[in-house]
Amino acid sequence: MITKVKANKSFRGTTKYVLEKDKAKIIGGNMYGRSTNELVEQFTLSAHLNPQLKDPCYHLMLSVPKNDRTLNDEELANLSQRHFASVIVLSRLQGDESQVKQPDKRIADTKLKELVDEFIESELPAYDFFIARHSDKEHDHTHIVASRVNNLDGKSIRTWNNYAHSEHSARLLEQEFQLTQIQSSWESKQKAMTRNQLERVESLGLPGEEIMRRAIEQVAANKPTMPQLIERLWREHQVKSIVSYYGHGGVRGIKFGIDIGSVNEDGSPRLLWKQGGNLNKYKCSFTKLQTELGINYDPIRDDSEINRLNTFLESVDNSQENQQLISTISPKKAPSIAETKHKLNPAKSDAEQRTSSELINTISDFIEQSVVESTLSETLPQLTEQLSQYRQQLQARRIAFDDLEAATVYLEQLHRSQKPVLSIAENKAQTPAADEPKLTPNQTAELYKYYSADLQNLLVTDRDKEIAIRALKDNKLPQDVEEIIFASPAGWT
Repeated sequence: MITKVKANKSFRGTTKYVLEKDKAKIIGGNMYGRSTNELVEQFTLSAHLNPQLKDPCYHLMLSVPKNDRTLNDEELANLSQRHFASVIVLSRLQGDESQVKQPDKRIADTKLKELVDEFIESELPAYDFFIARHSDKEHDHTHIVASRVNNLDGKSIRTWNNYAHSEHSARLLEQEFQLTQIQSSWESKQKAMTRNQLERVESLGLPGEEIMRRAIEQVAANKPTMPQLIERLWREHQVKSIVSYYGHGGVRGIKFGIDIGSVNEDGSPRLLWKQGGNLNKYKCSFTKLQTELGINYDPIRDDSEINRLNTFLESVDNSQENQQLISTISPKKAPSIAETKHKLNPAKSDAEQRTSSELINTISDFIEQSVVESTLSETLPQLTEQLSQYRQQLQARRIAFDDLEAATVYLEQLHRSQKPVLSIAENKAQTPAADEPKLTPNQTAELYKYYSADLQNLLVTDRDKEIAIRALKDNKLPQDVEEIIFASPAGWT
């Protein structure tokens, strides 16, 4: 089973999320309410018994693989209740018995089962909780929403190490209910499954994250270069890899995306994106790909090719036809541009099309590979000269190409403006970090989108907290983090 556990502030937000989904129904618990308002009212009374508790709402999830037997409501409610009780019992253990990741030290399974049976009989009624079943996906799963506050003594459930407790409980319940046995995260050396994985199971029964993990490990086995890794992931496994860069040119990170069959409102495919650091216990971050998996990266050798692959992968869908293009495009060609030009000028002869395509490829190549800070002053004069030569050749052969003159004029204008651009870039490089201006609204919006990858299903409060944590861990200045959070849909002030 896949499991998830989280403590948060909002009973209303969590209860609304769980109950107001399609095909959601309450199948267990000890609360009289059946609507969001009734349940929240009862939870709030419980929370008032411990007003100092910061996160009184406890939210646990369990998902049974679709290839396992189907559990009826009573069985699923019983399984979920025992899971909730097990997590509480495990949170109270001390010493070696609490070390659930160490089989030779942790509490014996039989003893834990006895403690859970006793807890359900005598203490569980003191905690307000309800269990809801969701049948809106290809697999059934349950949500347990509870108050962490004991209604008798006002004490709260401890959340220290609750992810490990939740996984260990799931392993024991798999045995007890004759379900498929899987490894815990510390056994498989992978991170615990997330809520996205609970709700997005690919047709093969594997979460998209797991498919990407396996693809990366398989391709990395031959120790390829970074561009080779990116290309093979797409060509062989239909996994997109996008590398992002800071303004100064250094690598910011890498993210991976896969089509799991979901669509946007307009019907277009919506990919599941994961930051590299969130796969395989950080082994798929840009740095760990090199140090842990042996991927060879040389910025001087690889960055131009990575940028080309970025452009390609961002522009294509996941059709098989497009997947094959990546193996045929050399670093100095851009066939898709030429093909587009051909569609716009169907009346031209094949010879004219070839000449036009070659010229468009040259223009595209120069524009895509130019970097303002380092190569603008060198590439534009060369490009202008080559365009002039092509123009003479085309005129001599009387081949019509209406866009050539406009392209030449435009590039000559860029050339004349390169000095001010370079001057601005140079001044920016010399400005002390303390005097840097605030992020622009576009930058904050882009950074908010970047750091919110895979968090879309979280409540906005929880998502923004996680975004702030990620930004601080990424060495963002506190004032920058504040600006990023201002870009939230919540409209923080």
